[in-house]
Amino acid sequence: MHSKTGNSLVRVGALLLAGAAMCVSAQSPPLSATPGRSGGEGGTSGPVSVTIRPATREQPMLETIVGQPRAAPTGTDPGSRCLALAWRDFSTIKDAPTQLVSASVVADAQGVPAICVLNGFIAPQVGFRIWLPLVSWNAKYLQTGCGGRCGELLADQCEVQVQRGYACLSHDLGHKGTTYDNLWAIDNVPAEIDFGFRATHVASIAGKVLVEKYYGQSPKRSYFIGASTGGRQALIEVQRFPLDFDGVIAGIAVMTVPGTIRGAVATGAAAIGGQVLFQEGKAVLTADELRSVNAAALARCDGADGLVDKIITDPRRCDFEPRSLQCAQGGTGPCLTPRQVATLEDIYHVGFQKGSELAWIGAYVTQDGGAGRYLPRSANPYSYPYAWVFNDASNPDIRGFQAAGGKLIQYQGWSDEVINPLGAAHYYESVERLVGSRAETQKFYRLFMIPGQSHIPGNLGAESIDYLLALEAWVETGHAPEVLIGHKLKTIQRMLGPIVLASDLQPDNWLYSRPHYPYPVQARYRGRGDPDVAGSFGPWDPVRQGWIK
Repeated sequence: MHSKTGNSLVRVGALLLAGAAMCVSAQSPPLSATPGRSGGEGGTSGPVSVTIRPATREQPMLETIVGQPRAAPTGTDPGSRCLALAWRDFSTIKDAPTQLVSASVVADAQGVPAICVLNGFIAPQVGFRIWLPLVSWNAKYLQTGCGGRCGELLADQCEVQVQRGYACLSHDLGHKGTTYDNLWAIDNVPAEIDFGFRATHVASIAGKVLVEKYYGQSPKRSYFIGASTGGRQALIEVQRFPLDFDGVIAGIAVMTVPGTIRGAVATGAAAIGGQVLFQEGKAVLTADELRSVNAAALARCDGADGLVDKIITDPRRCDFEPRSLQCAQGGTGPCLTPRQVATLEDIYHVGFQKGSELAWIGAYVTQDGGAGRYLPRSANPYSYPYAWVFNDASNPDIRGFQAAGGKLIQYQGWSDEVINPLGAAHYYESVERLVGSRAETQKFYRLFMIPGQSHIPGNLGAESIDYLLALEAWVETGHAPEVLIGHKLKTIQRMLGPIVLASDLQPDNWLYSRPHYPYPVQARYRGRGDPDVAGSFGPWDPVRQGWIK
């Protein structure tokens, strides 16, 4: 018996389960089962009995009495097997005791195949959802990362990947919250540890067990893909748990790296950017002034890569000086004050790259001079005793992942407004030094630095890339990614981090394409051909300053 309190009528719907093979169509309602609540029993032929007792002044609780099923569904069809999982005990999974709280069968619709959806948690509080294709499984497992401070399930990414046949799991990283809040971590060391490294690992354990129990076989391959905080999760997996995944994609990763400015490489960059660009309740540089700074940086450095396209291929080589924009003594007009020049010098010093200024608009300064979207991140003054776990993904010793045969693709935008792009480059170079050579490192780990890409899609970089397709080819056929073709899209239907909808990747939605080569090789315009087509570019060695044949 279960009780509910409310001011509205209680309506209880009963779902039928047939003992024979179950057909799921677009017209069928989702079938669901929840242990101890409503559900069905294999072989039943009528609805579950339901009675409702109205509230009275003496007993104000509304009560619904639902006839309980005597057993889990017994059918062998995919739908029955899905619902039956809700009755199984997964509390004995080693290192990841798990409880399912619901199972449902969702009909195929809008390109998404019919799927089994399981919701549950891993003790003590790592919430997850896993999508299992009913009949079109590709025998592979995919786990996605989250963003910001997480606290919710990102369903969009898995909904895209099940269309490719993947069993896909998303989790909340061990707490409930909003993208930018840290309140969940106050006096909550276990939650900080879950966020830092444990949750992603135990989710991979539980997810693969559930896949095996549903399909009757373990996945042949397992992958992880994530961006921002999800990129940090990816690197943590490679560093701490090298056996969890065959292939990993770490995008625009929140990380700290030895030898770089610690706060600027991690999400502290957002706080630093906000504090420097927005002071005393107003913007130090307006949106229009930032556009002028960007134009000056491009005028100085854009053509260094052989093409004037409003993108600086390697900002490290840009010698633009903010002082060149400072007003002459007593002068006025379209120039910068000494304070504004000092602000620019400070923000470049902590890792923001020249040419990325347009991405600061909206992030730290709004068009009308207000505070940008990242300012609330630094509003909570609480000191977290284990705050190091939030961002630390700096260990370059990933030889365990190398020995396990894993493959890692990392990517980072040069115009990132949140993450210091130098962090990714320095991290890769640290791994190279530890492994011993570039040739050995690139057998299992490749970094792609994307010119013009910002943290939030929308800058000028050709940032839409099918990283998963490249990773599959590397892991499954041994074809390492020698070049990735990226597109700048006219429109993006949904923001899905490193995942792009297939319907977006159509020629009529491309502004231009660019090749991206493994770091440190750069793409350079050959001097002939359509500059909007990737084939007009070739690989350039920035050290030797020459073409690579």
